[in-house]
Amino acid sequence: MIISKLKIVIVFSSMCLISCLKPESYPNEPILEYLSFEILSDSGKLTFSFTDGDGNIGLDQNQLDAPFDPGSFYYYNCYINYYEMMDGEWVRATADPQGNNSPFADSITYSYRIGNMTPVGQNKALKGEIEVILEPFYFNPISNHSDSIKYSILLIDRSLNHSNLIFSSTILR
Repeated sequence: MIISKLKIVIVFSSMCLISCLKPESYPNEPILEYLSFEILSDSGKLTFSFTDGDGNIGLDQNQLDAPFDPGSFYYYNCYINYYEMMDGEWVRATADPQGNNSPFADSITYSYRIGNMTPVGQNKALKGEIEVILEPFYFNPISNHSDSIKYSILLIDRSLNHSNLIFSSTILR
């Protein structure tokens, strides 16, 4: 598992709804859509959009009680998995120093704890974009297997609803 710094920039669009307009309505489960990937030297910026009907995306910094306690799967609420093209198939890549993709090696996962985004007001529906900087590398520097990579993205809300699993486009490294 790669440990990386988290730099998330959240851009909200359509957050302020005029009271005379019908409020936006979305499913309570987060819905994601891949937008783009940008190479920034050795790091990379992954951008995706989201909607959430009940606006319970994100965790407060002091929200550490179960199930959001350290060591729990739900401590993090955004998971990005790394894939490489191998023999014509997408394979979840591992951080095996031998570069063998051993079943005993840890798969490469970027795990993030996104802050609370719940809007104030009566309508809690959220729509926006999340940008994640993948550091220190956006690619597996010890792999010689592939020049084609991609990512899967999963977002989890405070009700433990999992988003749809989305994939980036193919990225040539």
